[in-house]
Amino acid sequence: MSTWLSLLPALVAIPVAIVTRRVLLALGLYVLIGAVILAQGWLPDAVTRLFQIVGKVVTDRDNILIIVFSLLIGGVIGLIQKSGATDGFVRWTEEHLAMDNQRKPALLALVTSMALFIETYFGVLIAGLIALPLFDRYKLSRLRLSYILDTTCSPKCLMIPINAWGAYIISLLADQGVEHPITVLIQSLGFIFYGWIALILVFVVTLTGLELPWRLPLSKRVVGELPHFGTSIVPHADAPGHPRHLWWPIVGLVSSALVLLVALGDAPLAIFIAVVLTLGGTVYYYHKEQVMRLETMILPVIQGVRVILPLMYLLIFAFSVGVTTHELGTGFYLANTLQGELDPMWLPFLVFGIGCLISFATGTSWGTFAILIPIVVPLAEVFQVSPALLVGAALSGGLFGDHCSPVSDTTMIASLSAGVEPIDHIRHQFPYALLGAGLALGMYLMVGMVMI
Repeated sequence: MSTWLSLLPALVAIPVAIVTRRVLLALGLYVLIGAVILAQGWLPDAVTRLFQIVGKVVTDRDNILIIVFSLLIGGVIGLIQKSGATDGFVRWTEEHLAMDNQRKPALLALVTSMALFIETYFGVLIAGLIALPLFDRYKLSRLRLSYILDTTCSPKCLMIPINAWGAYIISLLADQGVEHPITVLIQSLGFIFYGWIALILVFVVTLTGLELPWRLPLSKRVVGELPHFGTSIVPHADAPGHPRHLWWPIVGLVSSALVLLVALGDAPLAIFIAVVLTLGGTVYYYHKEQVMRLETMILPVIQGVRVILPLMYLLIFAFSVGVTTHELGTGFYLANTLQGELDPMWLPFLVFGIGCLISFATGTSWGTFAILIPIVVPLAEVFQVSPALLVGAALSGGLFGDHCSPVSDTTMIASLSAGVEPIDHIRHQFPYALLGAGLALGMYLMVGMVMI
């Protein structure tokens, strides 16, 4: 379609999400309005389009694998929490790492999240599970925790692309006929300016405790009692609470995922198998260590899945938004409208700017990559510009929406993990994302002047 109407779902959904704080409602409106536009206003056809969009989501193999392994990750974390391992690790950190000031719990959350780069949600959930009790104990703002978790969530997976992110981007590049996609991806990492700036900012905030003075209005219940694993699943009475009962499942997931990624070359399938193996291995390990009896492990797995379940609804809607956006041609409309006749030196600046708009409107970095990479690869060839530079700008733009869009799944998982309202998290994080984007725009303009 690729007309101005393709922007209408986003123009309606984003204000609705901000004002009502009902992200599911906003996502549903996005898909519904998109279906009506695709049907050219004819409601019977719109209903058919709506079912087709949902059908594409629930029948896509990769979507199903992502949804299932995300639920199973909830089961793994439920087992870990029930075993008392996280409480044991918190006690261990206080005894051995001298948690004598407010910065150390924040640094622990940052390091843990960064270290778990294999799977997006797992790292955020584990880091939140470990750090949240310390944040509450030392009276640190949970919004700072959600900021740390969200800011590290996507950039770490992109900067260390030995995971589903790397495989996905390589496949996109290969589809565009790039001869050496792995080389282009590696070269592009240095040009993901927004990602590097976001990580530098979160390190500064973590190490100094400083925060930006400009803040958007927050609700009264900022620290509130929102559900998370720490409150939903209580360790059993005889839980030994050994830190090793936390780290061995983590080591198992990371190592098996790395091996399977190399062996299979299929990221969603590799991570799905790794999570299944980790869940089975954790059950066996806990039984062997006499942490819990087999029959008592079923309930925490179910409880962990239940805590993750609201996120899965969001994922299904987010995938539906991605399908709707693709069929409407929203990204192509933005790209074509802003491209026009231009000096090549503006290309990195515009690619990043367009990427920010697309990712903020759609809430999906992967969707932004899928829209922009097929555009920037031929642009690089036509204008004789480094493909790594333009790919880096496109990847950088995709990260922006992950950090501040009201319809982004990563904002939801970071909010869940830190026990805060998603909209409060977005309002707290938006100034940091905007600062990072402004600095990145300046860098892309300077690089364009120098390299092109």
